[in-house]
Amino acid sequence: MLFFNSTRWRGTTIAVALCGSLAGCAALSPAPNLTSDQKKALSTSLNEKYRAYQDCMTSESDRFSHITSAPPSDIAKGAQAGCEAAFRSYHKAVTKQFTSFVSSAGQAEARSRADQHASDAKDRTWGHVIQRVLIQRQ
Repeated sequence: MLFFNSTRWRGTTIAVALCGSLAGCAALSPAPNLTSDQKKALSTSLNEKYRAYQDCMTSESDRFSHITSAPPSDIAKGAQAGCEAAFRSYHKAVTKQFTSFVSSAGQAEARSRADQHASDAKDRTWGHVIQRVLIQRQ
């Protein structure tokens, strides 16, 4: 019994090299070329959507901050419920921003990173809302 079959090993090596080569080519395929105006428009849209989400969260939390029996985290949760459309709009802008600069091979990773970025922004905004409610109650 042979432990090492050179023909099988050579075939496997070629198959692995071919798959790696194709994956590498797909990952290195050029990303869409965006003009500076298109890049600026994406960035401006993203910033506007984020400001709109933050403004909504501020407005919604101010509506409930006078309810002293409500914990600040509940106020943030209620504000988020009122601002879900603004957040979805922001999330969509983040996804568009992240996916516009990568090739088709990198789209899934870009969407994943966009989801994480939007989630982190939501957490930061909630933290600001909670802090704002606490300050208003002093």
